[in-house]
Amino acid sequence: MKIGFCAKLDRINEVAAAGFDYIEPPVSAAAAWTEEEFEENLARLKDASIPAPAFNVLFPKDMQLLSPETDDHKIIHYLRGAFARVQKLGGKVVVFGSGKSRMRPDGMPYGEAFRRLVDVTRLIGEIAGQYGITIVVEPLNRSETNMINSVAEGADLAAMANHPHVKLLADYYHIATEHHAPEDLARVGGIAHCHIATQIGRRAPQEKEEGFSVLFSAMKETHYDGLVSVEGKADDLSKEGPVSIRLLKTMWEEA
Repeated sequence: MKIGFCAKLDRINEVAAAGFDYIEPPVSAAAAWTEEEFEENLARLKDASIPAPAFNVLFPKDMQLLSPETDDHKIIHYLRGAFARVQKLGGKVVVFGSGKSRMRPDGMPYGEAFRRLVDVTRLIGEIAGQYGITIVVEPLNRSETNMINSVAEGADLAAMANHPHVKLLADYYHIATEHHAPEDLARVGGIAHCHIATQIGRRAPQEKEEGFSVLFSAMKETHYDGLVSVEGKADDLSKEGPVSIRLLKTMWEEA
């Protein structure tokens, strides 16, 4: 199991020094770089000792995917530019969280919003596939979005999008915040990517939590062999990072 850390690409040397196997930076930041900034970051990544196989934060907050006023051509244009850069940076997995972007607008019925989200997700998958990228739907807690708040809902969305480059992610922090059962991962057939942080404070894990063991057991039941990204705060990554890595590897072996 490879363990990474979610952070902007300019922290890659710090993440590598802490012992992580890879860094998971945000797509929206990469998409906003100038060409000069992109070349600088590409060189930074090539010089680093770890890769960036996964990316998160697919959309900027101001891109409203479900609004009737949002033109698909705008989404397509953004995705092509973003995925082209992710591909050059070595990304293979992109997390579709972007809670604010996928918010259901006031007055839009849930069924209409869900159908629109299915269409958008399929569109994302189609374009991602052209760049050799798989997107993973991230269920988020209700304080962050009003669409797709559970692993089961995420599985339904991925299934209805019905595209080989659309899969599912599980994030322990969101699962625990919503008081859902990590065992649902096995029931829905597994995941393609994982985020983890403590339920309290959303921090890089420093101590065992029973929920981690339940999550890892469910992942093992589905023969998971993907990545696990720590998406939590750390006051001193040089000290907290190695603790998280040892803890998670131990708990994985014990699960």
